[in-house]
Amino acid sequence: MTVRTAVAAVTGLVMAIGLSACGGKTLETKTLNFNEKDTNNFGFADNPPKATIGQQGPDRMTPGDTLAFSSDLTDTSGKTVGALDATCVDTRPGRFDQANVTCHGTATLPKGQLFLSVGGKGAIGNNTTGAVTGGTGDYAGATGSFTSKNGKITKDTFKLFIPKK
Repeated sequence: MTVRTAVAAVTGLVMAIGLSACGGKTLETKTLNFNEKDTNNFGFADNPPKATIGQQGPDRMTPGDTLAFSSDLTDTSGKTVGALDATCVDTRPGRFDQANVTCHGTATLPKGQLFLSVGGKGAIGNNTTGAVTGGTGDYAGATGSFTSKNGKITKDTFKLFIPKK
C-alpha cells in the first residue's frame, strides 16, 4: 500500500465517520453582515467594591458585576432590520476592557434568532469574536462564529453553518 493510498483510505474513513455523526445532513454556509446602531441602552449592576462609571463604562469590574446592553442591527442602507441584546457577567477583576467576562446574547433577525456566546479576557473590548451556539426559524440548528468590530460604525459579521432541511 502506498502512502497516497493510505492517506486516501484514512481520509475516506474520517469523512464517513463525520457524515454518520451528522446523520448524513449537509450544512449550508451563510454570512450575514450588519451595522450596529447605538440605542444608549446600557445597564451596569456593580457589586462591592464599587467602580467609578465614566463615558466608556466602569473603570474596573469585579466578580459578579453584570452589564446589559442592546443595539439595533441595520442593513447597508441604514434601515433597522433587527436587534442585538446581551448580558455579561464578570468572573475575574480587571479594567473594564480587560476583565474576564462571560457574555450571552441574542441577535433577533427578520427570519429568526441567533444565540451568541463569548468569554474571557477582553471579551467586551473594541473587537469581539465569539460563537454562534444555535438559532431559530431559518437559522434553526445554526453554529458558527461572529465578529463585532468597533469603529466609527460597529460592524457585525455572522459566519453560519446551518443544517439543510
